[in-house]
Amino acid sequence: MADDKAVFAHFHRIEPNVRPSGTGGQLDEALQARIADPLFLLARQRQLAEFHGEDGGSPVGCSLTTAAATVDRFRPGDTGPSVPYPPGVPVEYLAEAGRTPQQADRELPLRTAARAGLRFLGGLGALPSGARDSVTDQALAAFPLLDSTSPADPAGGPEPDPAGRTLAQVLLARAPHGGKLARALATGWHPTGLNTAQLTAFNLAADKWKTWFAAEHAPPTAPSWVRDRLEHHFAVEASQGGQRITLTAPEYPGGGAEGYQFDIDATATALTATGAPAHTVLPTRATYPGMPAERWWEFEDTSVNLPSIEAGPADLARLLLVEFANVYGNDHWVVPLELEVGHVHGITDLTVVDTFGDSLNIEAAGDEHWSLFRLGIAGSGRPGPALLPLLPRAAGRVEGPPVEEVLFVRDEMANLAWAIERTVQSATGKPRPRADENPGLTPPGPSDVPGALTYQLATAVPYHWIPLVPVPLAPGSAATRFRRGRMTLPTAHGTLRTQARGRLLEPEVARVYFRDEEIPRSGVTAGRTPVTVRGHDGHHYRWTGYRARAGQGEAASGLTFDGVLPAKEATP
Repeated sequence: MADDKAVFAHFHRIEPNVRPSGTGGQLDEALQARIADPLFLLARQRQLAEFHGEDGGSPVGCSLTTAAATVDRFRPGDTGPSVPYPPGVPVEYLAEAGRTPQQADRELPLRTAARAGLRFLGGLGALPSGARDSVTDQALAAFPLLDSTSPADPAGGPEPDPAGRTLAQVLLARAPHGGKLARALATGWHPTGLNTAQLTAFNLAADKWKTWFAAEHAPPTAPSWVRDRLEHHFAVEASQGGQRITLTAPEYPGGGAEGYQFDIDATATALTATGAPAHTVLPTRATYPGMPAERWWEFEDTSVNLPSIEAGPADLARLLLVEFANVYGNDHWVVPLELEVGHVHGITDLTVVDTFGDSLNIEAAGDEHWSLFRLGIAGSGRPGPALLPLLPRAAGRVEGPPVEEVLFVRDEMANLAWAIERTVQSATGKPRPRADENPGLTPPGPSDVPGALTYQLATAVPYHWIPLVPVPLAPGSAATRFRRGRMTLPTAHGTLRTQARGRLLEPEVARVYFRDEEIPRSGVTAGRTPVTVRGHDGHHYRWTGYRARAGQGEAASGLTFDGVLPAKEATP
């Protein structure tokens, strides 16, 4: 009980520097936090039903059993066959490095292709000099470094890549294209004029070189990049006994595959127990910056001040988050558990022992319409079974500057969209700004005849702005999609049509389409970025992956049609 004599003290500073005389010099009474009637607090607790609270006990022990399904298949794209999943290979490598052989050839820099071709020629040492020279001449003629589809060979217009053109002319007579050579050897190409012994030696050297080329440059799978959607589509499959689980990534933009980017198939169910021993662990509290302090006299962390968060009348989610953090912040616990990568895991049994010694069997929390940390069922949005995919990830990524970057924007004034090729890959392998190209555009000016009007069909746009024309999604449909087009621009020697140079717009394809909903008013920036990672086994994986991210809003090209230039005034 407190003393009968009331004692008051006042401090001007937080530090315990108090007056040396009187009762004000003692902090013992304040630190004791005495109360006058403890029975009052007990009565209030009973009135508020705190003695019946569900959080009356805290977990002190936990026993759980898990089951795992091994990830064993990878499927690029939306349809098509799946391929075996190599153990330990990062899922980003399979998803982003997939190419067709033709795409891989076009994206292979000339210097790399020439080095591969020279390596092949250098492996023909078992052939006589005459036969080796004949094979070299045939390879150079059949697989040139430079052809009509090469990035260094412009299809009209100004010289797009002078550095790449110079490099190609230097290497053209010295080395064949390694990518084209590999595809030809895979289909049974052989040089002519060799006898049986020489042909045998050639086949041995070719097989050894093909093994090396496949390990260094061959794409791991078919492409998963969906051009008209500007995103990757792929799936991984896992198996446990006779049960198959399919995880689909419907909208993977590139850059890092997280577990929440996957949907699970509707036929998947919870994993069954496999006789694995139970794990006994000690639960620990989950903490976060700004969490309310548990002790009475503990100073709060000032790095995050949740009560100072401002919220308007419509910010209901923000208010709920702040209330949840302040009221239920200390009600969450973490159970540490080591799981193997490359599997889909599920908890089959969870038993918690609280401070009162009671054992509680915990079931998976969830609801048909709402759930937390659950994979959604593909196509429905409903939560699926409580499964956790742990796929091999590309940890410690080292990325270079994008070798290609295209900005997709809308131009409402011109009723068009534009694919602005900011950067494309040079034949040397380095990024090349397209704005450096000088097509020599000469927009028509007013007539030299005083008082005569000049008709202008269309104004000029930058040479690296590729138009995307809205067309019906299907015949008779009101929905639209964008089709890659070309602009006719005036020059001093006539007219010039714009030309796409990068791989994102695929200039070798006759008709290229993009979905209308994939290019919002905020725009989209897509590109190709070189990536190097080290796997869990120490092996290096290198690829150039497609990437998409938010754009920078709308753009205005200033394009107008059917204009009249003002006439020159007559000279007095």
